[in-house]
Amino acid sequence: MKNKKATISPIAKDKGPVLYNWGDLQQEWSEAVKRSGENYFEIHRMDEHHVKSKQPVALYRLNVFIIFLISGREGALKIGSEGYSRKPGILCFVPANRFIPCMSKMDEQSGYFCAFTSSFFGQNLANKDSLFEYPFFNVEEGIALQLDNSQTVYFNKLFQEMEEAYQTEHANKENLIRALLNVLLQKAQQLIIANRDNCLVDNSNAGVRLTKAFALLFEKDLEPLKNLHTIEIKSLSQYATALHVTQNYLNDTIKAVTGQTPGEIIRERLIKEASQLLLHTQLSIAEICFLLKFEDASYFSRFFKRYTGVTPSQYRKKEEVTNAPFFARFSNQDSSK
Repeated sequence: MKNKKATISPIAKDKGPVLYNWGDLQQEWSEAVKRSGENYFEIHRMDEHHVKSKQPVALYRLNVFIIFLISGREGALKIGSEGYSRKPGILCFVPANRFIPCMSKMDEQSGYFCAFTSSFFGQNLANKDSLFEYPFFNVEEGIALQLDNSQTVYFNKLFQEMEEAYQTEHANKENLIRALLNVLLQKAQQLIIANRDNCLVDNSNAGVRLTKAFALLFEKDLEPLKNLHTIEIKSLSQYATALHVTQNYLNDTIKAVTGQTPGEIIRERLIKEASQLLLHTQLSIAEICFLLKFEDASYFSRFFKRYTGVTPSQYRKKEEVTNAPFFARFSNQDSSK
């Protein structure tokens, strides 16, 4: 059976800049990925796609990995709960299958952004999950790196070469794009290792491999949330059985690698998912409780308050007020110039 060709049709060069609302762009990506059979890549220059939305937009949990490079002008970006003041020389990685409600103010910025699926990147690789081995795709909401001038020029050149390949009709364009993506990720990983040694561990370590295997199983159990379907989280003993280790060994190994027990990791992630659903959907608390497989709404409310200090309804009201003025700071700064 032949592999499907990636959906990487180039944009028309004679149409000028295209103005997008961030939510519209995410919807376009979502529909394109479905059409392409998960084998998808897209790259654009910031000055061709002015992406802006000063208000929160519709919630999407995309199965694409996203990389931004800002090489000129300043702006602001909020992905999930993380806010970035975007100065020139920012390289930002957003993992797939995460909530990425995004607010941005980035008129006339220069740089690039690309989106791609793990199927596209790993099409010719034995390890189809290789993307998850990179430190910036193994975190909740991504990593933003501040580059110096020479680093910005280097990564801008890589994006430029990817764009040139993207615009051609050469038979080997997909393989060239994959090779350039791989170089970009390897170089970015070197920067993170140099500057964030305390965040990284040796990939050759058996404990790290077991921890990553547990993380992949856990992420798979969370996948139904992409379509707002109820999840089924395994017990620790079930995860241990699936990974062919004892429950105690799994618990001790993950604690040694991450500083957290599997139970703590699961609990922290459920709180995170609940928080995102409360903030970015109109689902009732009872419906969110059902999606996350809690026994009843009262137990879910007690669980949420125990680890956040507020009830689900209090959190929703508080965050709605907190997020409202996010861009007001930047707008005020602009108006004062």
